[in-house]
Amino acid sequence: MAIDAGATTFVTGAAGFIGTALVKVLVARGHRVFGLTPCMEAAERVRRAGAIPVMGDLLEPGQWQDEVAADWVFHLPPHPTCAPRVTRRRAESVARARVRMDAHLLDAVAAGPTRRIVYVADASCYGAMGPRSITEDETTRPSVWGRCLAPALDRLDGYVVAGLPIVRAFPGWVYGNGSWFRARVIEPVLAGRRVRQFGKTGPWVSPIHVEDCARALVHLAEHGEAGGRYFVVNRDPIRMHEFAETFARLANRPLHVWRVPSVATRLVVGPVLADHLKADAVFSNIRLRGIGFRFRYPTLEHGLRQVVGAIHE
Repeated sequence: MAIDAGATTFVTGAAGFIGTALVKVLVARGHRVFGLTPCMEAAERVRRAGAIPVMGDLLEPGQWQDEVAADWVFHLPPHPTCAPRVTRRRAESVARARVRMDAHLLDAVAAGPTRRIVYVADASCYGAMGPRSITEDETTRPSVWGRCLAPALDRLDGYVVAGLPIVRAFPGWVYGNGSWFRARVIEPVLAGRRVRQFGKTGPWVSPIHVEDCARALVHLAEHGEAGGRYFVVNRDPIRMHEFAETFARLANRPLHVWRVPSVATRLVVGPVLADHLKADAVFSNIRLRGIGFRFRYPTLEHGLRQVVGAIHE
């Protein structure tokens, strides 16, 4: 079920890190893309990426819901963990907001002719699974943060049962020249500042380059099974500290590290995110590869070479 050129596509979170990359992939394939955006500044980013901005807020019903009657819908709920510390009250607020946002979008989609909805979820809802890679069918053991995401995912199951053609995507640690990776790795390394690291090496995690993530989401719209779950990650897991070490080596810059002892993690990021940031969580991409997806940046080394090259350009 290829997305034909000229098809209308609606993207939430279109001005975000993954959303912008996704818009560029869709536009390059000739699709007419509408990107939901909450403000004029974000609208300009969406326009530069090649999409038609649609002003609106997922938290509020409005005229933006008229544009949801598209052939394809990509739902990228805003990622709320950019604050230095996340309290339980903040996490509970995020959980309630996520349910409202999903309802405003999916209830509008249900009345239209949409052929596929790609819902981008957070892999942290699976919890601490250890360094052994797991498949999407593994029973979840969410951390405190993961449990905050559970209400929205539970409600999503109801939409699937009701017949909405939803494909669920669970990206790992998405890196590239932007978002958390630029703020916490690129800028400190290039400026000679210290990179914050929790524990001696950090946990085992599954990375994915942002461009591969965007391409994979489009591939899931075309080839993913309605109702299915797919991890969007590289095959080889890494230790968290390898992000900064590899970037510094490829950029030919010294690496200065501020190591936060594991016991102090809760004080720095708050009790909600502490367990999530310290936990090994490795995911298998066998299901994604099984439907024919091929990575442009199959390893962290490949991906960070692209990032360094883009910075130099």
